[in-house]
Amino acid sequence: MRLLYQSMTPVEHLTNYADALKKHAKKSCSPDTQVDFKGVQESFFEGSSPTEIYRYPYLKHRILSTIIENGRQAQADGYDAFILGSFSEPYLAELRSLLSIPVVSMVESCCMTASSLGDMFAFVCLSKVNTRRVKAIVAKHGMLSRVSGWYALPVPFEENQLNASFANPDALITAFTQAATQAAEDGADVVIPSEGVMTEVLHFSGVKTIAGATVMDSVGATMTYAEMLVHLMKRSSLTMGRKWSYQQPSPEMLALLDNNLNNHSKG
Repeated sequence: MRLLYQSMTPVEHLTNYADALKKHAKKSCSPDTQVDFKGVQESFFEGSSPTEIYRYPYLKHRILSTIIENGRQAQADGYDAFILGSFSEPYLAELRSLLSIPVVSMVESCCMTASSLGDMFAFVCLSKVNTRRVKAIVAKHGMLSRVSGWYALPVPFEENQLNASFANPDALITAFTQAATQAAEDGADVVIPSEGVMTEVLHFSGVKTIAGATVMDSVGATMTYAEMLVHLMKRSSLTMGRKWSYQQPSPEMLALLDNNLNNHSKG
């Protein structure tokens, strides 16, 4: 099995994060599963960070729309699933309507897994802005009734700070523990760290439970959820429903669109 994990950050620059993802894949996935990782082009950010740039909807759209073609290429290259390795799950509906392989959402995977591990679960995000975004996505998946609360770290962390936390995790663990403890006191059986780098720092620091609540392995859960969907597709012929939300354009329609777009770009 081959999975492509699409990060929304330039993973080649965040070397500690990239190494952690590779180790996590070997730990969480079956021995015969190959997971490859692809990040967003670093030059898009030019001295800024994804956290800064992605707060602007237009800039976010222009940068992340490139992953649609990455998904098409992944399918053409023979990958068995395409993973949106982000709690923003950009272009999930578009990709699911386009591809015939499973397209896996980190938010959805964590919600589905958490609902089997506890009655109520909570999200801990990097900032209040992120809690608003994740809440809207969870609502779209119809899982709000299982969420006991939404929390942000008491102090902000940028991507470079998170990447450095692999070597010195104490500040991040302290901040997350504060938010997660409050989440547990407010009724959460499971606490979901809602950011990839934060998840990896916590996971490889051995943070598994806080105040009696389980801390979700958001990356591992997403990878193994992708494996499950691939197995169901191959072994049970369970495929994407095409009646309503994820209607798939024909190859002829795609070819015509691609041709017109190529001609437009040349003209």
